[in-house]
Amino acid sequence: MATETVTCTVCELHAEAIFRVEGMDCNEEVVILERRLKPLAGLEALSADLIGQRLHVKYDAAKLTTSAMVDAVGETGMRMWLESEEPMVGGAALDSRRKLMLICGGLLLVAALFQAEGLPRAAMAFYVAGTTVGVAFPARRALTAARSRILDINVLMVIAVIGALALGDWPEAASVVFLFAVAQWLEVRTMEGARQAIRALIDLAPREALVRRNGREERIPVDAIAPGDEIVIRPGEKVPLDGLVIGGRSDVNEAPLTGESRPIDKEPGDEVYAGTINGRGAMEVRVLRFGRDSRLSRIIHLVETAQAKRAPVQSFVDRFARIYTPVVLALAVIVAAVPPLVAGAEAATWIYRALVLLVIACPCALVISTPVSIVAALSAAARHGVLIKGGASLERLASIRIVAFDKTGTLTKGELTVTDVAVVGRASALDVIRLAAAVEARSAHPVAAAISRHAQALLPD
Repeated sequence: MATETVTCTVCELHAEAIFRVEGMDCNEEVVILERRLKPLAGLEALSADLIGQRLHVKYDAAKLTTSAMVDAVGETGMRMWLESEEPMVGGAALDSRRKLMLICGGLLLVAALFQAEGLPRAAMAFYVAGTTVGVAFPARRALTAARSRILDINVLMVIAVIGALALGDWPEAASVVFLFAVAQWLEVRTMEGARQAIRALIDLAPREALVRRNGREERIPVDAIAPGDEIVIRPGEKVPLDGLVIGGRSDVNEAPLTGESRPIDKEPGDEVYAGTINGRGAMEVRVLRFGRDSRLSRIIHLVETAQAKRAPVQSFVDRFARIYTPVVLALAVIVAAVPPLVAGAEAATWIYRALVLLVIACPCALVISTPVSIVAALSAAARHGVLIKGGASLERLASIRIVAFDKTGTLTKGELTVTDVAVVGRASALDVIRLAAAVEARSAHPVAAAISRHAQALLPD
């Protein structure tokens, strides 16, 4: 897919670029990116795809360069590059969050064991180590958010940890850090599940194709194939690109795209689509569209766009959190300061209570729960072959009272089976099944496979 296009107008040089962003795992990072990039001179518009970790930017190439945007994002602690420059390696954030959670949990457990054995100094050393390791990541994100004038979850967590350390309560600080690491791991894990569902769609089409040029056949990457090229699709192979059959006949399984279990016979003049599976015959196909314009690519684009759309309840929660977070912070300051100053109460006690309020009232669960639940539902549905057009459509399911299903492949398994054998003449049904199974024994056609399975069930010998 092309990731940077430039079009000239009379006075300006407009451009578009698609970037990959490592570290963009929740809406807070999207807000930080917007705050950092929007002040750049020449930036016209940007939109984020949280699921795909993409950033689509429109800008004036005469005033702004892609390298300047990459450098600006680097200042936030995230890493960005043009989509065409480097392949996206999935799972890195998930692995790092899991390691962080396990290390924090392990250090906290060892500290608790030492404390139970009456070794407070050894326990303190492990509490300090667990807190130091666990707070590093949220502290870096909190600093970035503070520079962008954003009060997010990381800021509140760091304030709570600093307060616990000021009171000398290291077990509390280590516990808060560990629980926050668990919450962050769960969020990234759910997001990575949604991304895996998208990658499964992308993997439906092969990366290479057998192309016939100048009387020779060679395998080349799909991205290097243009409309008009002739490709050869052998039996059992996946169709790499949309095209028109110009030679050969075969049956094609289009279930990956349509869900229809019955194979479709293809002959010269018929179209075949990327991601479908060729049957028993070889075909020669003239390519009609680039890989990025195939029907499968359009489906993938629709899914990515749909999952990037925010549900109404998610937008409401985000707006609420922007007001709620400063209010919680201000209320914690009041709880910590007013009783000691006005009533002469013990300062340490009320600071501790303010920290408890800060942790309990932190909108972490509120803000995370909505996008995580929506993404979890979308990804779970995608893994089972159901594509939902974003959180808004998912939310509307609550008001639906009647559902109409397409039976084949939805309410059924999408697999052909023999239900009845109608015999004409004096032959018995078993004889007909035996003869049919003998004829179809070496065929890979779905109908033949159904006959063979039926025969094996009735005639074990």
